[in-house]
Amino acid sequence: MLTTLVATLSRLLILLMRKKVYEIVMDNSVVDDIINDVIIRLIKNIDTIQKLECHKLTSYIVYTIRSVSFNFINKRNRYNKRIFYGLENDLSETIEDTEASQPDELVIIGEEIDELGKAITRLSAIDQEILFYKYNLEMSTADIASIFNISKDNVRKRLQRARQRALRELKKGDYKVE
Repeated sequence: MLTTLVATLSRLLILLMRKKVYEIVMDNSVVDDIINDVIIRLIKNIDTIQKLECHKLTSYIVYTIRSVSFNFINKRNRYNKRIFYGLENDLSETIEDTEASQPDELVIIGEEIDELGKAITRLSAIDQEILFYKYNLEMSTADIASIFNISKDNVRKRLQRARQRALRELKKGDYKVE
């Protein structure tokens, strides 16, 4: 009985629903979705609908249509306030990024990294390992000490010496070190 009542109501009042929804939202693409939402809301309140007389039922349905339609408009307006419309309206391009590197700076940094890598490959295996653990794996001095079974002070001293040797190798390679 419940489904037949809702089906009968929706068939009889579908034209009224379409007209009222379109008058409010002025967008044919969403009319059917809003009508479905109206029908769902009517189903939830079927007990109230069964008790209403004919003219009160029509008013109740129109009021529900208005309520659901206005909710849709409000939701769409909130969404449109947050939407990104494209690069034409993007102000981030006009803001200067003082920390960003310029392309020529990136090339220079890349060359410096390459030279440092070459200098490190000319170091002993132990120096390479200690530098790798410290700077690539970002391990603590205590962790490195446990790997090599040496004291933390010994690790710090070896790191210092490895850095000095890498610096000497950079200078040998005719690389300008500041």
